[in-house]
Amino acid sequence: MKLTTLPAIKMSAVAVAAALALSACGENLSVELTDPPTGGGHDHDHDHGDRTGRLVFSSHDSDHAYVLDLHDEEIIADFHLAGPAASIYPSPGYRYAIAIERSAGVVSFIDSGFETEAHGDHGHYHEHDPALLDFQLFGELPTHYDWFETRGAVFFDGVPGVAGKVKALSDHSLSEDRVLATLELERNQHGAAEIRGNDLFVSYRSADSDGVLPDFVEVYERHSDHFDFIQRFEEPCEGLHGSAITSLYVTFGCRDGVLVITEGDDGYVADKLANDAMITEAGSRIGTLYAHDNTQNFVGRAAHELYWLHLDDGDMHHIEWRGEENAEAQVRAAGFNYSGNRFAILDSTGHLTIVRFRTDHYEIQSVLHVIDEMGDHAPTMAFSPINHDAFITDPVAQEVIIVDLHDGEVEDRIELGFSPAAVSWHGFLEDDGHDH
Repeated sequence: MKLTTLPAIKMSAVAVAAALALSACGENLSVELTDPPTGGGHDHDHDHGDRTGRLVFSSHDSDHAYVLDLHDEEIIADFHLAGPAASIYPSPGYRYAIAIERSAGVVSFIDSGFETEAHGDHGHYHEHDPALLDFQLFGELPTHYDWFETRGAVFFDGVPGVAGKVKALSDHSLSEDRVLATLELERNQHGAAEIRGNDLFVSYRSADSDGVLPDFVEVYERHSDHFDFIQRFEEPCEGLHGSAITSLYVTFGCRDGVLVITEGDDGYVADKLANDAMITEAGSRIGTLYAHDNTQNFVGRAAHELYWLHLDDGDMHHIEWRGEENAEAQVRAAGFNYSGNRFAILDSTGHLTIVRFRTDHYEIQSVLHVIDEMGDHAPTMAFSPINHDAFITDPVAQEVIIVDLHDGEVEDRIELGFSPAAVSWHGFLEDDGHDH
């Protein structure tokens, strides 16, 4: 086990988001449950027969989306999308799968069939057939989507002559076939947006910027179905790409570092976390950010190098994640487990490396070989929000691999019969409908 000691980082515990999303045809089946299905929230001792939830996949073979029931381990629905290999994400409450079909300019929504109905201090849980909604979003180049707690934001890049825009949504708004609010931007840009409550943090591209990447960040406040401008931060973020949010921080990747936004006494303030010397020497930059609200852990990716960002201390530390078995590896997919104390890295050699974050250091907990052959399409990875399960697509073997990140073991391999592209998990959360 590799052990690396680092300066202490402030830890914070805040609840993680809720759960659901999917697809299917046929009659509507409704089952009311007084309590959500068990099987979530445990550290180990998993039994796939008790596994709950569903996975939604896009496909490299077609323009279809497929729904896999994890309990029965079978495909229960398949829907025709506007374009192939869509990106798939969960809605803020995990009821809906969000399929972003970038080249087609369409965002589609698949109802999971898992519905949590609030009743005072408890919830009623209804299980239906999945369904593809008639409701869709349209625009030029829908590209990025991110969410925090109960709200999410879809960013449309736009094209020359057609400005970008942001659509904010929630599970409740999707249940009514509408978005919460829309922000029309001044010009097209390959940008990003983060939403927290009624506050929208969004990239801004000035008229004289170099290329389509933004160079500043703005804050807007939601009022009914629109957003009102609040401020543009003076600290620039040239070449902006990548963002992540928690209850304490909002971050955007810039060429010279990471823009870190916090709330001060008189509103929001922005400071720059400068690039590590290793990033500067390599002529690289952080262009992807990962974060988890439970731990306030942030990880930045610069090309195929990863850095643990200590935002309170204003520094970053290189994560030495490669070993002898994957010394030349490149990152293919990565992300936090449900509790935020483990970070999984799937690489180009087919290995999965699990980094365990402690208060003041990190450890390489496990390295396991999960994929035998890397083809033309990169595998993807999704994470359960209720336990340590990670779901890895294998486009060549046409299967999904389920890994327990707590024990560092492959739990299951499920044959799919198609080449999976994107994947997301959907299902009931143990705490859904209780004391919210």
